[in-house]
Amino acid sequence: MERESKPNRFENYSKTVFVLIVLIVVLVADFVFTGVYHIQKYGTIHKFADRRALRVPSPIFHHTLKANGQQQEQKWGHLSSPLYTNSLGFKDREIRQVPLTSSKFRILFIGDSFTEGIGIDYEKTFVGLIDAALMQQNIEVLNAAVSSYSPMIYFKKVEYLLETVKLDFDHLLVFLDISDIEDEVQRYDLRDGRVVGLMSQTSRIKEFVYEYTGLMKNIWTLAVTLQKTLSPTHEDLRSDEERRYGINQERSLWTVNDAMFEEYGRRGLEKAQHHMDLLYQLLQRHQKEMTIAAYPWPDQIVHKDLHSRQARFWQEWAQKHSVNFFNFFPLFISPESDAKKVLGQYFIEGDVHWNEQGHNLMAQELLRKIKMAFPKIQSTSQITLE
Repeated sequence: MERESKPNRFENYSKTVFVLIVLIVVLVADFVFTGVYHIQKYGTIHKFADRRALRVPSPIFHHTLKANGQQQEQKWGHLSSPLYTNSLGFKDREIRQVPLTSSKFRILFIGDSFTEGIGIDYEKTFVGLIDAALMQQNIEVLNAAVSSYSPMIYFKKVEYLLETVKLDFDHLLVFLDISDIEDEVQRYDLRDGRVVGLMSQTSRIKEFVYEYTGLMKNIWTLAVTLQKTLSPTHEDLRSDEERRYGINQERSLWTVNDAMFEEYGRRGLEKAQHHMDLLYQLLQRHQKEMTIAAYPWPDQIVHKDLHSRQARFWQEWAQKHSVNFFNFFPLFISPESDAKKVLGQYFIEGDVHWNEQGHNLMAQELLRKIKMAFPKIQSTSQITLE
């Protein structure tokens, strides 16, 4: 009696195997043809290469700017501005060599995209304007800020500059951002003395798909659009007016919304405080002085959040550590001010960052505060900004 022959495994799963082969072929073809298109259009397979031309990873503090770099067109929304970095990898007016020590009184700024001056020429950012003004008094300004920094990175980068690079400065000015609090919880972690990102695997795949594929990117975009339609998030439900003024954003509502504060604000402040404590202790060991500053986002301006959790928390921290605190909330918020007029005048439309007028306003107020707080500058002649 003949034994029935059993179908092999390929026959059992032939349809599945066929589908997988077709899928792999489509994915490879999508990647290859998209790559050829990118090379013809951008000169490289990397669609977003221009965004990362000067923005590079750091093994110690997550990311930084490439030293001695130049990018003629750095795009931010509808804005475009040149970006130059000096020998330290700091945004600057030009490529130049910065000595590690200086006979001049040297102020080092650190913060995130607001302090970097994203989308704005260096000379027109508030740090650049302060630089130009104080240069007349033989005072040097350096800007170590980079977009998406938070207190964890402020601490690690300054530690790196002091103890590895051996950069000498006299005073550190830390600009604490509203988004720092969410970043401390959801974006970064400090492991084995290094800042690591908390990007999910899904986000990494999405990043790859959006940069290197065409067909798959469209499919992904369609799926995301469908998901937003069926299950919209807070951000999806924002009105056109809210988008225009950059308001009602989850990452900035923790100061005015108790639910958001409990969701990530409380823990974020605890982590931020811990890393600012470490930064303070570092500066004490190296006998460096510091000043901290806080300023509002559009949501704080619209909600008239003058006595904000952000401002109150850092003012108390500053008092406890006997350091200067520069509060810029009153600069943008007052009981009688028209919030939307303020946003229209000083902020980039559809964004949370300052426009050129906003940077100029910040520079004027910062210069006033510096002259009052810094004995080195208090006795100098009148300084004006152009």
